Amino acid sequence: MYSINYGIIVAESVDPIEKKPLFHFLPGSFSYSIASPGCNFRCLGCQNADISQTYRDENYDEFLNYFKNIKRTLPEEIIKKALNAGASSISYTYTDPAVFFDYSLETMRLAHKAGLKNIFVTNGYYTHESAEATEGLLDAANIDIKFFKDESYRRVCGGTLKPVLESIKEFYAMGVHLELTTLLIDDYNNNDEEIKSIADFINSVNKDIPWHISRFFPLYKMKDGHITNEKSLSNAYNIGKKAGLNYIYIGNIISEKFENTYCPSCKKLLIERSGYNIIEDNITSEGKCKFCGYKIFGVFK
Repeated sequence: MYSINYGIIVAESVDPIEKKPLFHFLPGSFSYSIASPGCNFRCLGCQNADISQTYRDENYDEFLNYFKNIKRTLPEEIIKKALNAGASSISYTYTDPAVFFDYSLETMRLAHKAGLKNIFVTNGYYTHESAEATEGLLDAANIDIKFFKDESYRRVCGGTLKPVLESIKEFYAMGVHLELTTLLIDDYNNNDEEIKSIADFINSVNKDIPWHISRFFPLYKMKDGHITNEKSLSNAYNIGKKAGLNYIYIGNIISEKFENTYCPSCKKLLIERSGYNIIEDNITSEGKCKFCGYKIFGVFK
């Protein structure tokens, strides 16, 4: 068997690393971001459905013919582009690296030789063997915890919860820098019980793992849904804090308060952000708070 999407790039961009989102991994740097078409999930609210779900929505034969005729980009070319762009890393993102896994692995090997870091932005739906295959190659990952119920995972994504939780624990044990994201959706996971369950799970792995809570906007096959209100996002933030998590952020809203990083020890402002821009940085090159010397979770320049 061989993958029909090998080397086919449907999205390619130089992004601030904060867009992944990664707030504690080389903040202020740029990541060369790539994607091949397809996904191992079928999320009904997918924001990138045009590149992840098209092969399900449109004529499959036309999709295959498109693959036959398109120019393929070799891993060596990706490395060259990333270096020319001044990026510090390569992100395998937009769809899911699980569906261009062999291509990702080959690119990752070359990236390390060139001094570039490797990042997965992923749903975390991996077998033990595939997670293990990334050991020594994967430096950081942002993994979605979409829900904390199998029923919701099956209904909205076509998957299940347990493999995601197992992958998070496995990647963390391998030394991969982790940050986690939950899209807060009314009638699915926007309730205190489920939010607390997610926060408690993160705490059980490491209370320092950053948790990004994102605002939902109706897209794709969930256009009849509701935009998450700001009170719900603040409530989730407070639940996470009560559960003991040290670093919580709120995304998809304009709010400097919830984008900034504060020291868990002395509570002073460490990184002030405005969108994807860093306004102030008070973390030392050793990864410590400039004010009290507390070690901050993450990888810093």
